[in-house]
Amino acid sequence: MAKYFEIVKFLKTVVPENIQDSWDNSGVQIGIDVEVSRVLFALSLSSAILKEAKEKKVDMIISHHPITISGFKNLSESRYPDKLIIEFIKEGIAVYSLHTNLDVSPLGPSAVIGEIVGLKQVSSLLDEEGVVPYGVVGKIEPITQKALFDMLVSYLPADVFRVVNFSADKMVEKVSICSGSGGSLIAQAAKKSDVYITGDVKYHDAELAVELGLTVFDMGHFGTEKLFSVKLEKVLKERFPEITFLRAETEKSPFEVVL
Repeated sequence: MAKYFEIVKFLKTVVPENIQDSWDNSGVQIGIDVEVSRVLFALSLSSAILKEAKEKKVDMIISHHPITISGFKNLSESRYPDKLIIEFIKEGIAVYSLHTNLDVSPLGPSAVIGEIVGLKQVSSLLDEEGVVPYGVVGKIEPITQKALFDMLVSYLPADVFRVVNFSADKMVEKVSICSGSGGSLIAQAAKKSDVYITGDVKYHDAELAVELGLTVFDMGHFGTEKLFSVKLEKVLKERFPEITFLRAETEKSPFEVVL
């Protein structure tokens, strides 16, 4: 059986912490060096995830989103997420997060979506020197926009899915992907692709996409990142076959559509 910091040491070799964005807080969140027999993958930390972790008797959570980005000067049970952190500590559940360092890794959620759509000749969407290389771009077998969208809907977790500049029968060959919040990369995606798959697109980002002739599939922040652990889980299972790895089942998108 492995201990928490042994798993952390391995994770740092496959997804280095030093490739995360300057503002991020990936890494050790709750560093309790427990013996680990059960690990839960969760997109975010929440009271629902704490409850699920307790019910499934997990020793460690690997999350995509850190508990906090800015850090704490102190902890108080009267505040959130302080109270949540204190509860995790009381339960002896260790937490480690891989956020933007996983986003730019070949093991990250953009790469997972790339596999779903059959992306080939893959390169970084952002390839300027000195810039964190968010997103991927490549080619797929020619397919209509409608068929590509339907494929994503069938594979990705449920979220509020939206499209910009959509033409059902138009053929697609070049695709760019940035999981999570990728609205700021519209201009770069327009230069390199026919369709851009991302989440959290704002109104003015959508307007820009229309002006640049780019089709955008906004599959939601949750929808594009919930599968963040797919590739990472395979690597961890190979290194730690004695550990049981689970994916959180209680998580869902906070957004709903009222008809």
